[in-house]
Amino acid sequence: MIILQKSGKITEKDDKTNIILKFAVPKGIEKIIIKYSYSPKILENREKAAELIENCYDKYGEKITGSIADDMPVKNLITISVDDNGNYRGAAHRQAHEQEHIISKDFASPGFLKGEINSGEWDIMLNVHSVSCDVDYQITVEGEKE
Repeated sequence: MIILQKSGKITEKDDKTNIILKFAVPKGIEKIIIKYSYSPKILENREKAAELIENCYDKYGEKITGSIADDMPVKNLITISVDDNGNYRGAAHRQAHEQEHIISKDFASPGFLKGEINSGEWDIMLNVHSVSCDVDYQITVEGEKE
């Protein structure tokens, strides 16, 4: 059963923020499946990417590599973390822009805690690490009963 289905847009003004998506888990759910994706992963505008890289050089005081081309491409990075009734259940701070994660009593995807699936209010937090253009996201949370 689908217990959360959400899509939206994250803009540059959301960079370095967290976006909380709340959802209710009904009684009897034994497995949570989270399907998450966003796009684009890469900033295609090379001129804008070069400007962002130059700004980082200025901010951090030195070039990390030999040239701007060495630091291309500029990538968007949005990860997720999950809370169960205010208790931390884990995080998937991975580079992939398409992911699927499972949480159940006997198994959890790496980064998440396995354990009873408690009914009540859960949160998925979109951790916006770096966004250099408008990014569309989609998230679906499915709950499975025994």
